[in-house]
This record gives sequence, C-alpha cells and structure tokens, in this order.
Amino acid sequence: METIKIYVGTYGKYNNGSIAGAWIELDKHTTEEDFFNLCKELHKDEEDPEFMFQDFETPEFFKNEISEYGFSSEFWDRFDDAKNLDDDELEAFSAYINNGMDWDIDNFRDSYIGHFEGWNVAEEFGQHILDEMGELEQVPQHLRFYFDVEAYGRDLLSSDFFESDGYIFRNC
Repeated sequence: METIKIYVGTYGKYNNGSIAGAWIELDKHTTEEDFFNLCKELHKDEEDPEFMFQDFETPEFFKNEISEYGFSSEFWDRFDDAKNLDDDELEAFSAYINNGMDWDIDNFRDSYIGHFEGWNVAEEFGQHILDEMGELEQVPQHLRFYFDVEAYGRDLLSSDFFESDGYIFRNC
C-alpha cells in the first residue's frame, strides 16, 4: 500500500508562530496506539500537546478520512482493511470507492472483474466476456466477424457491470 504520511505539529506551537513538527509515515505495522505514541514522543516538550495534522499524503480513498483535527471514526479500521490489499487491488479498490461504492473489501473482491486498458474498454470487455463464456464458439468461424463486440460490451456496462478508470465491476 502507498505509504500514508502525516505532518504532525501542535496547536500550541502553531499559535506561538511555529509549525515545528515532523512527518510520520504509517506502514503495515502501525496501529492507532503506535501512531499517537510517536506523536507524544515527537512533542514531549509540551505538557499536554493538542496535535495538529498540518499536511498529509495518502491514497485517494483516504482523502476524506484525515483532517487537520484528526481521523474519521472509521479510519483505523479501514486502514487495517487496506493493509490486506495488494498493489493491484489497491488501484482497483480506489476506482471502486471513487465510484461511490461502500467500503466493503469482500463485496469489492466479489464484484471485481479486471482492468482493461485499451482505447475501447467496452469492446475489450465484451470480447473478454465472450471468450470467458465461450459463446462465440457456437457461431461458425466465418460469421463471428459480424458480431458487434463493442455494442455487446456497452450493453453489459450499462446493465450488469460498471466501469471506473478501466476497472470493471459486477453490479451486486
């Protein structure tokens, strides 16, 4: 997973004209407790630091999960879920979430078909489905050329499937 980086300062320092702090990187082994212990260690010069997340770099699907004030109530659970996705799944999951789907890793995995990079996604996807099902095998070879694969792919994408950035998902 792309590393999440958060620049952690404090409101006390900020109110005194300083943005002193440091970048903290979250990795697969970081827990919420570990993160806040690092923040406390970083700002041990303050008695009761009020942390300020002044900047952050994160995968697109976490953009609304972190703010200057803290994390959404679901962030740490979602962060733990995302650790279990490989790099290819992360890109597809990002497209899935950015298409307005709920955060549900199991549903994502059940509905994910694949990534199609061609200039005509509908045609490429239509051909993929026809190949997978073997439907064109029943049509004589000399007639297969007349089948409109692109129209078939468009029909599939307008009913049983949806596409986001070349990633195809089954409507569940």
